[in-house]
Amino acid sequence: MEIKVHAERTQEGWTAEVPGPDGFTVSARRLDQCKDMVVERIKTLEEQKGNKEVCDVVIKVEAELPGIICDLETAKVKMQEAQRLQDEASAEIRTVVSRMRDEGLTMRDIAVLLGVSPQRVAQLIG
Repeated sequence: MEIKVHAERTQEGWTAEVPGPDGFTVSARRLDQCKDMVVERIKTLEEQKGNKEVCDVVIKVEAELPGIICDLETAKVKMQEAQRLQDEASAEIRTVVSRMRDEGLTMRDIAVLLGVSPQRVAQLIG
């Protein structure tokens, strides 16, 4: 079960609001504490409704921090793009190393050309 929680920073810490007919608000010093409190409250509400086995509760926090959230989203997009590029580069370097081995280059020669250790070359081949 995924629950969206709207969180706002207060002088005392955080207030997290769960919308909906069974909605409620919790407050805590730290945001992770709010998440824990929401999970426990949801489980209690589900048990009160007669749901004996409550599945995992996933909390998606939507925080209100003007200006910072936009920067955070931009950074996340860049991190995802960097990961995609890293994956592509890893695949390409493995292909290049394989081609070098097919040409008869030794592990040490490949290591020198790539600027890595022979052990790293072995990892790229394996």
